[in-house]
Amino acid sequence: MGSVGLKFLAALQFGSKRSPELQDKFVLCQVPCYTEGEDSLRRTIDSLAALNYDDKRKLIFIICDGNIIGSGNDRTTPRIVLDILGIDPKLDPEPLLFKSVGEGSKALNYGKVYSGLYEFEGHVVPYMVIVKVGKPTERSKPGNRGKRDSQILLLHYLNRVHFDAPMSPLELEIYHQMRNVIGIDPAFYEYIFTIDADTTVTPDALNRLVATTSDDSSIIGVCGETKLQNEEGSWWTMIQVYEYYISHHLSKAFESLFGSVTCLPGCFTLYRIRTADKGRPIIISNRIIDEYAEPNVDTLHKKNLFSLGEDRFLTTLLMKHFPTFKTKFCPDALAHTVAPESWRILFSQRRRWINSTVHNLCELVLLPELFGFCCFSMRIFVFIDLIGTLILPATVVYLIYLIVLVSTHQAAFPTIAIIMIAVTYGLQAVIFILKREFMLLGWMVVYIASYPVYSFFLPVYSFWCMDEFGWGNTRLVVGEGKDKKVIINEDEKFDDSMIPLKKFSEYEAEAWETGSRHSEETGYSSKPQSRRPPRSRPESPHTYQQASQSGDYYRDTNLTYNNNSNPNVRQGGSQLSHSNVSHSQPMQPQFSAPQLPFMPFGGGPGSVNGSDYGGMPMAVPMPYQNTGSMYGMMGPGMMPMMSNMYTGSVHGSQSGFAPPAAPGLGGGQRPVSNFSLATTANLFAGPSTSTNPSDDELFSALRNYLSTQDLMTVTKKTAREAIMARFPKADLTSRKDFLNQSIDAILSES
Repeated sequence: MGSVGLKFLAALQFGSKRSPELQDKFVLCQVPCYTEGEDSLRRTIDSLAALNYDDKRKLIFIICDGNIIGSGNDRTTPRIVLDILGIDPKLDPEPLLFKSVGEGSKALNYGKVYSGLYEFEGHVVPYMVIVKVGKPTERSKPGNRGKRDSQILLLHYLNRVHFDAPMSPLELEIYHQMRNVIGIDPAFYEYIFTIDADTTVTPDALNRLVATTSDDSSIIGVCGETKLQNEEGSWWTMIQVYEYYISHHLSKAFESLFGSVTCLPGCFTLYRIRTADKGRPIIISNRIIDEYAEPNVDTLHKKNLFSLGEDRFLTTLLMKHFPTFKTKFCPDALAHTVAPESWRILFSQRRRWINSTVHNLCELVLLPELFGFCCFSMRIFVFIDLIGTLILPATVVYLIYLIVLVSTHQAAFPTIAIIMIAVTYGLQAVIFILKREFMLLGWMVVYIASYPVYSFFLPVYSFWCMDEFGWGNTRLVVGEGKDKKVIINEDEKFDDSMIPLKKFSEYEAEAWETGSRHSEETGYSSKPQSRRPPRSRPESPHTYQQASQSGDYYRDTNLTYNNNSNPNVRQGGSQLSHSNVSHSQPMQPQFSAPQLPFMPFGGGPGSVNGSDYGGMPMAVPMPYQNTGSMYGMMGPGMMPMMSNMYTGSVHGSQSGFAPPAAPGLGGGQRPVSNFSLATTANLFAGPSTSTNPSDDELFSALRNYLSTQDLMTVTKKTAREAIMARFPKADLTSRKDFLNQSIDAILSES
């Protein structure tokens, strides 16, 4: 009763619902998906796109866990996601190696990377899609390694970015797409916003979570309240409405006072990537990843921790390795999820939840540093929750026993027991009445009517089925105790050396060096298209051998090779080709210049989703300059010139908008864009010697200057000064009004 009373007091947190100012932190919105349907996925993606948060500072990061067709779907889950985002079905990038969480050959996996812009109700949001496709030999659920592997994929990648460590081919491609195609340095991201593929968030949810962590730098994880989207779907959804509410506003609100929320749900949580003061890694630290990526799940305890309750166990690891930091609950941030509508799915879900809760509470009780001391610590409340979960079925039996005794007049009326039950539910009723949630009175009656289901049938079923798992056929345990033997069936061996690793800085330097060498020697590239450069890694038995997809990662995504070595623009496998020349025919000599390395949405080699005409040929490489914009070196003023990239087709122009090919370009070379032809010639021009420039010259110079600036910071004064510096011998004082009118005209065109 003392525990119930303290939780009641913790839930009495009143006050006006303040709207925090808009935050400017970079956030990765992670969406793992498995077998969800199109309606569910579309609602989730649209809700993320419609968030009241700067579109340039959020990235929708979708991870498809395997190439699988869900029940009731007519397409695979990755295909559904790509169709929602508007990616052409003919676009098929090369599968790239990476290490998954698994035993034996399961540790080797392949993935494909897509990126681009998604437009929804005026929002234009960058996205990335990672599709785990598995090895060519996989037949059952190819690429599927579980939700934990999807989480580890992103955490390990961000860890490699933070420490500038060698990356796998898939991670290198993600880095390239994020930095060179989308135009944001991956190191800018400070938070990971996790949301399930069947969950939608309210427009202000993300901003409220980020504001909570901004107010207190010691918060490393914060969750909001999750409500049901299908409250009246069936009897089985109706009995969950009150439980969802009270579990947040009673349990999580109480734990949040201690700064120790023991379960940050993966369906709606914001994690801090690194500390705000010194930039020390938190959720991407080696300690978290090494323990969370445990491949040998060979005991019942580990199975419940890693396979059934990965979200709760990740919270346990954060509390274990970062005891001085806090995990909090923000009741003002709201999300809606779809609850199971049939008893079979509900029992399966609650079996996972109850069993993982028991095993995680066992881990929490043993943590050396929990908030508080002795009876006034989180440890005692965790222990009470553990015991309460284990004896929950006994409470139902005891209530039935009391009812029988009273009805048969064999015992006195159990006044104390009735008072305890009345206090328990009466205090809960006070909470939502004071918060003016009067509709919950009806849902509370429904919940009490279903008390035997929650307190007896679900726990008993969960405990009875605690050891029922699909262990697979990779190992067989025979005997017990000292006679226990583990028999491992024949399996393909895995070695870490099978996955080539390279730092992105080294890969990028090699790309520039290769491009410079070609330019210095001849200035032309006359290699036949069918000729392949030597491989940078040995052939692997797992390498894809299909004609349209074969190739080497470090060659095919090299920024300085011509586009014909890129599998994404080959005539046989993609609609991005602009020539009918076969692979066996030699190409005509063509000018070969390094591609601008940080051109966002450029669609250069290695990009599977950029504009066909976004590549900007340059005579010399340009250094990277961060303008603070998601568009990298391009200021926002350039975006109208590139509107054809995402107008009508968010993954880039494919047909109908193609400018004529520039002279000197081979049939397979990507044509120069209108933007490139219009601006690149003047970007590096020196001061003019003209003493009386014409209006057209001034207007053109202004247009070129504004196209390279951040329109959020540029002023008319700085623009005029730049034009005066462009024409140092001309007196432009008397033409100030014309310059101001020209600036207004150029900006109005945007």
